[in-house]
Amino acid sequence: MKTMSLRWIVCAVSLGGLLFGFDAGVISGCEEAIQNEFKLAPFWHGLVVAGALIGTVFGALVAGRMCDRFGRKPTLVWMGVLFLISAAGCAVTPSGGRGATALPVVGLLGPHVLGWMRFIGGIAIGGVSVAVPMYIAEIAPPESRGRLVLVNQFCIVLGIVVSYISNYCVARWIPASASVVWRAMLGAECIPVVMYLAALVPVPESPMWLAARGGKVATSATLPDAPLFVRRNLKPILLCFTVAFFSQLSGVNAVNFYSPRIFKMIFGEGSELVSLAGTIGVGVVNLVFTVAAFFLIDRFGRRPLLISGCALMAAMHGLVAWQVSLGDACTPWLAMLGVYGFIASVAFSASAVIWVFISEIFPPDVRAKGQSFGGMVHWIMCMLVSWLFPVAAERTGTWAFAFFAVMMLIEMVWAIFVMPETKGRHIDEDHKFMV
Repeated sequence: MKTMSLRWIVCAVSLGGLLFGFDAGVISGCEEAIQNEFKLAPFWHGLVVAGALIGTVFGALVAGRMCDRFGRKPTLVWMGVLFLISAAGCAVTPSGGRGATALPVVGLLGPHVLGWMRFIGGIAIGGVSVAVPMYIAEIAPPESRGRLVLVNQFCIVLGIVVSYISNYCVARWIPASASVVWRAMLGAECIPVVMYLAALVPVPESPMWLAARGGKVATSATLPDAPLFVRRNLKPILLCFTVAFFSQLSGVNAVNFYSPRIFKMIFGEGSELVSLAGTIGVGVVNLVFTVAAFFLIDRFGRRPLLISGCALMAAMHGLVAWQVSLGDACTPWLAMLGVYGFIASVAFSASAVIWVFISEIFPPDVRAKGQSFGGMVHWIMCMLVSWLFPVAAERTGTWAFAFFAVMMLIEMVWAIFVMPETKGRHIDEDHKFMV
């Protein structure tokens, strides 16, 4: 592949990451309106909003099998179709109105339809989280593989920021009721989905997948359909599980999903505007330091980034825990600096390393299965942390952040003594470095 065509392909495929970020972030602008319209109790409201997170586990589970059976490109296309179904379905969710013209049965259907549409979107998120980095890793040259796979992570963060901007524009420029506005916010995702599906048209199938199925390419030998859970794959399985497990125990999605709640803990009640501004700042810091990781990951390697990032994340969580523990004596801007420092640290380390590292450690014949396994662990942990953090923060306060700090210290020790470096290695070689 020529350099320009390679860049085009990576950008086109990485639009799947942008949809990942958009779908994950767009719900933040309309979850309150959804609760008000359908009169949902907190448990059911959380279930509807978290429908996408539940779907991600299933998406990660099936994506590996689809990638092996049908190919990387068809899997990416099908995930785009699911994104389109989800966005369009959310936009036409039946009304929850109780007026004279509202049909009671239709009103009851609303939350169920919305929950299932969000679940379908979650399947697509889980699917692209597996298929996109794997595809890019298989077409990228070893010396730039980390940077190219990281384009996907950049697009995920960019998608979150775009969803915030999209929500603002819809709320600002559509003169309609809240019921129409939140549907328009969710339906707006149809626009980038169509762009993504169009961009995939000229994208070729992965040469490694073609080779594994007997295609006429010379990049790899023909490979059998091998089982993942066998003795020879034990080390990459354990490495994959560990890096995916700790990626969520860093607390990154607790901050991403609940940053307004965290800033309210810091600044106190009546600080809604400050909390909103702080949340936008989280997105900007995340984006800036994801760009920084792009220039660092192939120069210094995966392991040094993770080690340094874990140390900084532990320090930042410790700073927030200390400040929150002071109660009214808390210095808000110092605690806010701790939150931003954590986001910066996780953006250039754990969030950047996880998908690159997982895409590199498995032999070619089980790469799709391994990537699927890692994605499933990642999303199960994401779901658990996202559901449990509000309860933990309310009941334990500062200890939630102290817990995250301890987890990062444990991961740092693991990275120092166990984690291998994968920078610059050919991913279709014999993987003797894993032995």
